[in-house]
Amino acid sequence: MRILITTLAIIAASLGLVLSILPFGAIALIPIVIAFILGFIAFKMAQKDGVNTKLVKVVFLITIIALVLSIYRTVIEDNVVENDIETIEKEKQSQEDALEELEDLDIEN
Repeated sequence: MRILITTLAIIAASLGLVLSILPFGAIALIPIVIAFILGFIAFKMAQKDGVNTKLVKVVFLITIIALVLSIYRTVIEDNVVENDIETIEKEKQSQEDALEELEDLDIEN
């Protein structure tokens, strides 16, 4: 049972890491939470059986990396998109202002 839970935790942590790298947003949090819960259960079972817990610690490490990446991409990239939208709006406004100035000019030959 411990091996099954550890294997499922590894799969969930790997899936969480892949989804946090790809642009899936907050969907990556689902396998990350599952990996953390399964990793905790596997850790308690390994401690109870007196077995080495290195593999479970690796699962926790992968889960933490995936969580940090997912939070970073969710928080930081939203600001980048907002800044890009503001920049595009400013460029449109400056183009409209430039067109108005050109229309007001009188060209005499």
